[in-house]
Amino acid sequence: MKGRLFLFPLVLAGTLCAQPSPLPGVKLAPDQAGCTDSKFFPKFLECRIDNCEKKESDRREIPIGEDDKGEAVNASMEGDSRSVMYECRQGTTPTTIIERADIALKAAGFEVPYRFADDEASLTARKDNLWVTVEAASRFYTLIEMSTVEPDFESATDADSIVEMMERYGHVPLNGVQFVAGRGDLMPASSTILNEVVTLMKDHPTWHLRVEGHTDNVGSKTTNLNLSFFRATAVVNWLVTNGIKRSRLEPKGIGDTKPIADNTTEVGRSKNRRIELVRVAAQPGQ
Repeated sequence: MKGRLFLFPLVLAGTLCAQPSPLPGVKLAPDQAGCTDSKFFPKFLECRIDNCEKKESDRREIPIGEDDKGEAVNASMEGDSRSVMYECRQGTTPTTIIERADIALKAAGFEVPYRFADDEASLTARKDNLWVTVEAASRFYTLIEMSTVEPDFESATDADSIVEMMERYGHVPLNGVQFVAGRGDLMPASSTILNEVVTLMKDHPTWHLRVEGHTDNVGSKTTNLNLSFFRATAVVNWLVTNGIKRSRLEPKGIGDTKPIADNTTEVGRSKNRRIELVRVAAQPGQ
Protein backbone atom coordinates (compact mmCIF):
# COMPACT_ATOMS: atom_id res chain seq x y z
CA MET A 1 0.00 0.00 0.00
CA LYS A 2 1.34 3.43 -0.91
CA GLY A 3 2.08 5.64 2.10
CA ARG A 4 1.29 4.98 5.74
CA LEU A 5 -1.77 6.25 7.56
CA PHE A 6 -2.09 6.62 11.32
CA LEU A 7 -5.84 6.60 11.51
CA PHE A 8 -8.02 7.34 14.52
CA PRO A 9 -5.59 7.49 17.43
CA LEU A 10 -8.30 8.15 19.98
CA VAL A 11 -9.29 5.42 22.38
CA LEU A 12 -12.95 5.53 21.46
CA ALA A 13 -12.36 5.29 17.71
CA GLY A 14 -13.51 1.69 17.63
CA THR A 15 -16.98 2.64 18.82
CA LEU A 16 -17.66 4.38 15.52
CA CYS A 17 -17.66 1.20 13.52
CA ALA A 18 -20.34 -0.27 15.79
CA GLN A 19 -22.75 2.59 15.16
CA PRO A 20 -25.36 2.40 12.38
CA SER A 21 -24.39 4.33 9.27
CA PRO A 22 -26.54 7.47 8.89
CA LEU A 23 -28.47 7.20 5.64
CA PRO A 24 -29.07 10.15 3.30
CA GLY A 25 -31.92 12.24 4.68
CA VAL A 26 -31.50 10.89 8.22
CA LYS A 27 -30.46 13.50 10.77
CA LEU A 28 -27.02 12.99 12.30
CA ALA A 29 -26.54 12.83 16.05
CA PRO A 30 -25.38 16.08 17.69
CA ASP A 31 -21.69 16.92 17.94
CA GLN A 32 -19.91 15.49 20.96
CA ALA A 33 -20.23 17.86 23.90
CA GLY A 34 -17.04 19.75 24.75
CA CYS A 35 -15.51 19.37 21.28
CA THR A 36 -14.90 22.31 18.95
CA ASP A 37 -14.56 22.25 15.20
CA SER A 38 -11.41 23.21 13.30
CA LYS A 39 -11.44 26.83 12.14
CA PHE A 40 -9.12 25.93 9.25
CA PHE A 41 -11.17 23.01 7.88
CA PRO A 42 -14.70 23.17 9.36
CA LYS A 43 -16.82 20.04 9.12
CA PHE A 44 -19.20 19.48 6.22
CA LEU A 45 -22.94 19.80 6.73
CA GLU A 46 -23.20 16.03 6.29
CA CYS A 47 -20.69 15.30 9.10
CA ARG A 48 -20.61 15.51 12.89
CA ILE A 49 -17.90 15.64 15.56
CA ASP A 50 -17.79 12.26 17.28
CA ASN A 51 -14.85 12.74 19.65
CA CYS A 52 -11.87 14.93 20.44
CA GLU A 53 -8.66 14.93 22.44
CA LYS A 54 -5.92 17.37 23.46
CA LYS A 55 -2.34 16.49 24.34
CA GLU A 56 0.47 18.62 25.70
CA SER A 57 4.05 17.83 24.67
CA ASP A 58 2.81 15.34 22.10
CA ARG A 59 5.09 13.63 19.60
CA ARG A 60 3.90 12.27 16.25
CA GLU A 61 5.29 10.96 12.98
CA ILE A 62 3.77 13.15 10.26
CA PRO A 63 4.05 12.47 6.50
CA ILE A 64 5.72 15.42 4.78
CA GLY A 65 6.24 14.00 1.28
CA GLU A 66 6.98 10.88 -0.74
CA ASP A 67 10.20 9.12 -1.63
CA ASP A 68 11.12 7.93 -5.14
CA LYS A 69 9.10 4.75 -4.56
CA GLY A 70 5.94 6.63 -3.66
CA GLU A 71 6.15 5.78 0.04
CA ALA A 72 5.40 8.40 2.65
CA VAL A 73 8.36 10.29 4.11
CA ASN A 74 7.65 11.01 7.78
CA ALA A 75 9.07 13.66 10.08
CA SER A 76 8.95 13.53 13.87
CA MET A 77 7.02 16.50 15.30
CA GLU A 78 6.81 17.64 18.91
CA GLY A 79 4.34 20.08 20.43
CA ASP A 80 0.80 20.53 21.70
CA SER A 81 -1.83 18.73 19.63
CA ARG A 82 -5.59 18.71 19.23
CA SER A 83 -7.38 15.82 17.54
CA VAL A 84 -10.98 15.89 16.30
CA MET A 85 -12.76 12.82 14.94
CA TYR A 86 -15.64 13.16 12.50
CA GLU A 87 -18.41 10.84 11.33
CA CYS A 88 -20.11 11.54 8.00
CA ARG A 89 -23.17 10.30 6.18
CA GLN A 90 -23.08 7.15 4.13
CA GLY A 91 -21.65 7.85 0.67
CA THR A 92 -18.98 10.28 1.88
CA THR A 93 -15.63 9.06 0.52
CA PRO A 94 -12.02 9.53 1.68
CA THR A 95 -11.18 11.19 -1.64
CA THR A 96 -13.96 13.75 -1.23
CA ILE A 97 -12.81 14.55 2.30
CA ILE A 98 -9.20 15.08 1.25
CA GLU A 99 -10.14 17.17 -1.79
CA ARG A 100 -12.20 19.52 0.39
CA ALA A 101 -9.45 19.66 3.00
CA ASP A 102 -6.90 20.58 0.33
CA ILE A 103 -9.04 23.47 -0.93
CA ALA A 104 -9.91 24.79 2.55
CA LEU A 105 -6.39 24.62 3.98
CA LYS A 106 -4.76 26.25 0.94
CA ALA A 107 -7.36 29.02 1.13
CA ALA A 108 -6.33 29.51 4.80
CA GLY A 109 -2.72 30.05 3.75
CA PHE A 110 -1.34 26.54 4.32
CA GLU A 111 0.99 24.72 1.97
CA VAL A 112 0.27 21.03 1.35
CA PRO A 113 3.50 19.01 1.11
CA TYR A 114 1.80 15.61 1.20
CA ARG A 115 -1.44 14.23 -0.20
CA PHE A 116 -2.50 10.64 -0.81
CA ALA A 117 -5.89 9.26 -1.81
CA ASP A 118 -7.06 5.72 -2.49
CA ASP A 119 -9.37 3.47 -0.45
CA GLU A 120 -7.93 5.47 2.46
CA ALA A 121 -6.63 9.01 2.18
CA SER A 122 -4.31 11.40 3.98
CA LEU A 123 -3.15 14.98 3.75
CA THR A 124 -0.57 17.09 5.56
CA ALA A 125 -0.64 20.89 5.59
CA ARG A 126 1.77 23.39 7.15
CA LYS A 127 1.65 27.08 7.98
CA ASP A 128 4.70 28.30 9.88
CA ASN A 129 4.93 26.06 12.98
CA LEU A 130 1.33 24.83 12.75
CA TRP A 131 0.80 21.43 11.12
CA VAL A 132 -2.56 19.95 10.18
CA THR A 133 -3.12 16.34 9.14
CA VAL A 134 -6.35 14.89 7.82
CA GLU A 135 -6.67 11.09 7.69
CA ALA A 136 -9.77 9.49 6.19
CA ALA A 137 -11.13 5.95 5.91
CA SER A 138 -14.61 4.99 4.79
CA ARG A 139 -16.94 7.81 5.98
CA PHE A 140 -14.79 8.79 8.98
CA TYR A 141 -11.86 11.18 9.28
CA THR A 142 -9.54 12.51 11.94
CA LEU A 143 -8.10 16.02 11.88
CA ILE A 144 -5.04 16.77 14.00
CA GLU A 145 -3.66 20.25 14.60
CA MET A 146 -0.18 20.41 16.09
CA SER A 147 1.72 23.53 17.14
CA THR A 148 5.33 22.44 17.02
CA VAL A 149 8.08 23.58 19.36
CA GLU A 150 10.15 26.42 17.89
CA PRO A 151 13.12 24.71 16.23
CA ASP A 152 16.70 25.61 17.15
CA PHE A 153 17.76 26.10 13.55
CA GLU A 154 20.83 28.05 14.65
CA SER A 155 22.38 24.74 15.71
CA ALA A 156 22.17 23.30 12.17
CA THR A 157 25.78 23.91 11.20
CA ASP A 158 26.92 20.56 9.83
CA ALA A 159 25.54 17.67 7.77
CA ASP A 160 24.34 15.63 10.76
CA SER A 161 22.50 18.50 12.44
CA ILE A 162 20.94 19.62 9.16
CA VAL A 163 19.69 16.06 8.59
CA GLU A 164 18.26 15.95 12.12
CA MET A 165 16.35 19.20 11.57
CA MET A 166 15.16 18.06 8.16
CA GLU A 167 13.85 14.78 9.55
CA ARG A 168 12.08 16.52 12.42
CA TYR A 169 10.68 19.58 10.66
CA GLY A 170 10.91 18.92 6.93
CA HIS A 171 12.85 22.13 6.27
CA VAL A 172 15.85 24.06 7.57
CA PRO A 173 17.38 27.49 6.85
CA LEU A 174 21.05 27.34 5.86
CA ASN A 175 23.00 29.58 8.21
CA GLY A 176 26.18 30.78 6.54
CA VAL A 177 25.02 31.19 2.94
CA GLN A 178 26.04 34.72 1.95
CA PHE A 179 25.49 36.75 -1.20
CA VAL A 180 26.81 39.99 -2.66
CA ALA A 181 24.34 42.70 -1.56
CA GLY A 182 21.43 43.01 -3.97
CA ARG A 183 22.76 40.29 -6.26
CA GLY A 184 22.60 36.54 -6.74
CA ASP A 185 26.35 35.97 -6.51
CA LEU A 186 27.53 33.67 -3.71
CA MET A 187 30.25 34.86 -1.36
CA PRO A 188 33.24 32.49 -0.93
CA ALA A 189 32.40 31.96 2.77
CA SER A 190 29.22 30.13 1.70
CA SER A 191 31.25 27.08 0.67
CA THR A 192 31.60 25.96 4.31
CA ILE A 193 27.90 25.23 4.87
CA LEU A 194 27.30 24.20 1.25
CA ASN A 195 29.96 21.50 1.57
CA GLU A 196 27.91 20.12 4.46
CA VAL A 197 24.89 19.98 2.15
CA VAL A 198 26.95 18.03 -0.39
CA THR A 199 27.87 15.58 2.38
CA LEU A 200 24.27 15.04 3.49
CA MET A 201 23.07 14.59 -0.08
CA LYS A 202 25.71 11.93 -0.69
CA ASP A 203 24.81 10.24 2.60
CA HIS A 204 21.10 10.24 1.62
CA PRO A 205 21.10 9.41 -2.11
CA THR A 206 17.28 9.16 -2.35
CA TRP A 207 16.67 12.65 -0.97
CA HIS A 208 15.37 15.45 -3.19
CA LEU A 209 15.45 19.06 -2.00
CA ARG A 210 13.75 22.30 -2.91
CA VAL A 211 16.16 25.20 -2.47
CA GLU A 212 14.14 28.28 -1.51
CA GLY A 213 15.40 31.83 -1.71
CA HIS A 214 13.88 34.40 0.67
CA THR A 215 14.39 38.17 0.94
CA ASP A 216 13.46 41.02 3.24
CA ASN A 217 10.80 43.52 2.16
CA VAL A 218 13.16 46.23 0.92
CA GLY A 219 12.44 46.89 -2.76
CA SER A 220 9.56 45.91 -5.00
CA LYS A 221 7.77 42.58 -4.87
CA THR A 222 8.94 41.72 -8.39
CA THR A 223 12.55 42.61 -7.67
CA ASN A 224 12.57 40.53 -4.48
CA LEU A 225 10.93 37.55 -6.19
CA ASN A 226 13.51 37.61 -8.99
CA LEU A 227 16.42 38.09 -6.60
CA SER A 228 15.28 35.19 -4.42
CA PHE A 229 15.07 32.91 -7.47
CA PHE A 230 18.52 33.96 -8.70
CA ARG A 231 19.98 33.20 -5.27
CA ALA A 232 18.25 29.81 -5.02
CA THR A 233 19.52 28.98 -8.50
CA ALA A 234 23.06 30.01 -7.54
CA VAL A 235 22.99 27.55 -4.64
CA VAL A 236 21.66 24.78 -6.87
CA ASN A 237 24.37 25.46 -9.45
CA TRP A 238 27.06 25.35 -6.75
CA LEU A 239 25.80 21.99 -5.48
CA VAL A 240 25.63 20.58 -9.02
CA THR A 241 29.18 21.76 -9.72
CA ASN A 242 30.25 19.94 -6.58
CA GLY A 243 28.79 16.58 -7.48
CA ILE A 244 25.03 16.59 -6.78
CA LYS A 245 22.67 15.62 -9.61
CA ARG A 246 20.59 18.51 -10.90
CA SER A 247 17.49 16.28 -10.95
CA ARG A 248 17.60 16.09 -7.13
CA LEU A 249 17.39 19.85 -6.68
CA GLU A 250 14.65 22.38 -7.38
CA PRO A 251 15.29 26.14 -7.05
CA LYS A 252 12.37 28.34 -6.05
CA GLY A 253 12.10 32.05 -5.37
CA ILE A 254 9.78 33.02 -2.52
CA GLY A 255 10.63 36.72 -2.37
CA ASP A 256 9.47 38.55 0.77
CA THR A 257 6.24 36.58 1.22
CA LYS A 258 7.36 34.36 4.12
CA PRO A 259 9.25 36.44 6.69
CA ILE A 260 10.41 34.74 9.89
CA ALA A 261 11.33 37.96 11.71
CA ASP A 262 10.37 41.62 11.97
CA ASN A 263 11.22 43.50 8.77
CA THR A 264 11.24 46.85 10.58
CA THR A 265 14.65 46.12 12.16
CA GLU A 266 17.97 45.29 10.52
CA VAL A 267 18.33 42.20 12.70
CA GLY A 268 14.94 40.98 11.51
CA ARG A 269 15.66 41.77 7.87
CA SER A 270 18.94 39.88 8.03
CA LYS A 271 17.09 36.77 9.27
CA ASN A 272 14.54 37.06 6.48
CA ARG A 273 17.29 37.14 3.84
CA ARG A 274 17.97 33.43 3.76
CA ILE A 275 18.20 30.16 1.86
CA GLU A 276 16.03 27.28 3.07
CA LEU A 277 16.20 23.60 2.20
CA VAL A 278 12.87 21.76 2.02
CA ARG A 279 12.67 18.00 1.58
CA VAL A 280 10.32 17.13 -1.27
CA ALA A 281 9.08 14.10 -3.16
CA ALA A 282 10.98 12.90 -6.21
CA GLN A 283 9.40 13.83 -9.51
CA PRO A 284 8.16 10.97 -11.74
CA GLY A 285 10.99 9.35 -13.64
CA GLN A 286 13.71 10.57 -11.29
